[in-house]
Amino acid sequence: MRKRTITTVAAIAALGATGAGVAWAAGGSAGTGTARLDDGKDLLPRAKITEQQAISAAQTAASGALNEVDLEHLDGRLVFNVDVGNKDVKVDATTGQVARVDQDD
Repeated sequence: MRKRTITTVAAIAALGATGAGVAWAAGGSAGTGTARLDDGKDLLPRAKITEQQAISAAQTAASGALNEVDLEHLDGRLVFNVDVGNKDVKVDATTGQVARVDQDD
């Protein structure tokens, strides 16, 4: 039991040293510094890419000011909905590929 506790403490300390634990606990993506994720925070553990990776992918499909980011289901898959300029860019939360670009409403 003592060995397992020491290993767990060491793993937690390593996460804290990289800043990932702090960002994740705040609902953001590891290493981003600031999180824009609005709706869907409860779905974040199911995403295979980070919020920052979704933002980067969305910015390749649309230009303009970066607004809010949501995590939601679309056509049976989990996507980040990233508001970039006047576009809603849907980024697949598993592959990181842009799934769709819609006019922002």
